[in-house]
Amino acid sequence: MSLDVREDVCRYCDMRSFDQVAVYEHRAWKGFLLPAVLPGARRITAGLGEGFQDVLSRIPAGCRLFVFHINLTLSARVPFDREKLVGELRARGVTVRNAGITDISKRAVQRACARAGVATATAPRQGDPGEPLLVKTNCNYHGVRECELTLPQRRMLGYEAPHDMPSSRAEGEYRVMRRDEVPPAIWASPHWVVERYITNAAHRFHRVYLAGEAMVVSRVHDSAVFKKMPVGITRESYYLKTSDAGRPAALPADVGAVAAMSARVSDAARVEYGAFDVVSDDHGGLYLIDVNTTPSWGDGGHPDLLAYLGAGLVRNPDGG
Repeated sequence: MSLDVREDVCRYCDMRSFDQVAVYEHRAWKGFLLPAVLPGARRITAGLGEGFQDVLSRIPAGCRLFVFHINLTLSARVPFDREKLVGELRARGVTVRNAGITDISKRAVQRACARAGVATATAPRQGDPGEPLLVKTNCNYHGVRECELTLPQRRMLGYEAPHDMPSSRAEGEYRVMRRDEVPPAIWASPHWVVERYITNAAHRFHRVYLAGEAMVVSRVHDSAVFKKMPVGITRESYYLKTSDAGRPAALPADVGAVAAMSARVSDAARVEYGAFDVVSDDHGGLYLIDVNTTPSWGDGGHPDLLAYLGAGLVRNPDGG
């Protein structure tokens, strides 16, 4: 760990509490990364269908940091008039995190990659019939939270054709299929996406954590078909600042490339807190396949990593 990182961690650990931090959350508390990063933060539970004044009335006096932490694919209407809430908070001098990211669907993630000028994982319908492709729901995390919503709630939140969405986690499971096996209805569906199935012989996978100006790139090796970050997996973590992500640094080549790409996509998608999943092929190609603004953590340990992310998140964007 570098001297700068140690200084940030020490400054974070010296903070007595996070009573000036408000986390506006929906279905994203116990076992999630953010409460582990900001222990003692004021939790404000979102009410689906509430307006911005309802939220303002529950924000504690002296709040200096407000974080949107909505565990849904679409969150622009949580609360209604979200832009007015953000404007009022900023007028009060409150730093607001993740105000601008309201769609983390798989299609939106790949559109952000395209805007950032990096490779996308979207698979064309025409191509090698035998190429393995990945079929997944357009919703975040298999659409689990969307399955919990009523049909009127889905309509209220702006989901397309809400009556046709997957109805269970099992129905939303990812599948690897040959191109010639993908049913025509999947290609035409608003609720399913088809992406290239990308892997490498070393089974290398990167998870990028972003919190304000703090970035941590964790590299793991996982032979699972669908690579994740299970608790206890051996990881190599590299600490840096987003402002340095695009500059040459004393980092392994793959880590530096992942950091640079992630910084570009975070700007394009307006993500200030969350986790990115990056996969690579055997030719050096990198593909950012997931953006999660409510990453889980469980009993994940790694106190230095948590402290570093916390320091980045609470630091004022102007340097305070």
